[in-house]
Amino acid sequence: MEIALWANVICIIIAFGILILRISIQVKKGKNGIFDVEAVLDIGKRQIQTNAYGIKRLNGGMMAVLTAGEGRDYAGKVAALTTVRTFTKLYDQYDSTQSPDSFFEKVFKLANTNVLNIPDMGKAYAGCIVLNGNTLKYAIVGHMNIYIFRGKELILLSKGQIMEELIKEKVSKGLLSKEAALRISDINRAYNFVGRDDYMPPLVSRNDIRLKKKDMLVMLTESVQNSISVREMEEVLVKKNSCKEKAREIIEVIKGKNKETANLGLIIIGM
Repeated sequence: MEIALWANVICIIIAFGILILRISIQVKKGKNGIFDVEAVLDIGKRQIQTNAYGIKRLNGGMMAVLTAGEGRDYAGKVAALTTVRTFTKLYDQYDSTQSPDSFFEKVFKLANTNVLNIPDMGKAYAGCIVLNGNTLKYAIVGHMNIYIFRGKELILLSKGQIMEELIKEKVSKGLLSKEAALRISDINRAYNFVGRDDYMPPLVSRNDIRLKKKDMLVMLTESVQNSISVREMEEVLVKKNSCKEKAREIIEVIKGKNKETANLGLIIIGM
């Protein structure tokens, strides 16, 4: 009887130990950064998909890149894919103890060179997010939109390198009058891209951004941004489901409008 009692006690202690170990592993994973991530591309009503994405995890952090290519025939597609491959390959060598700024400096310049080396004259817009735990840095070349969804609201971090943002900056610095700014047309046109003969660096977030539990990062191509309102996206993102379901629902909302949609691309990352 006493042996059976001690056997039960030992079993309880072992089971309790296993439970504590599992909990500690989950806590450690949470500190190291386990993210709910989903990327969705849709060809829309185009013949060729010229958007591409890449996602890499490394030492509790991660890198996500989204690209939109432009060019004749398959040139845009090749430019977008080349850009993504450059990012994912270089991130394998990334040291998380260093600032993401050094990664951005190297990878965008290398991607620009790689796209220039392609025989066809393609180009690409690109947005990149680097997460180290709950710390965010981002960089953008061309037209790409990045948001944080916090609570029930989408907060715009950046529209990227488009004429509208450049004009605002020049007006704020007194380099351009408001009257002159109003006369400039096509303000949503991007002024930078990957594949330039005269390389221009990306727009990089100035400071580290601290993310909170339940925050979501949303990165969109221009075609998604132009096809769905912020309010419509918020109505999808507020739902209690996975990033995979949210991303696919956003695409379905756009397609349900029966527009002549271009290629669509987005990435959602849940903290």
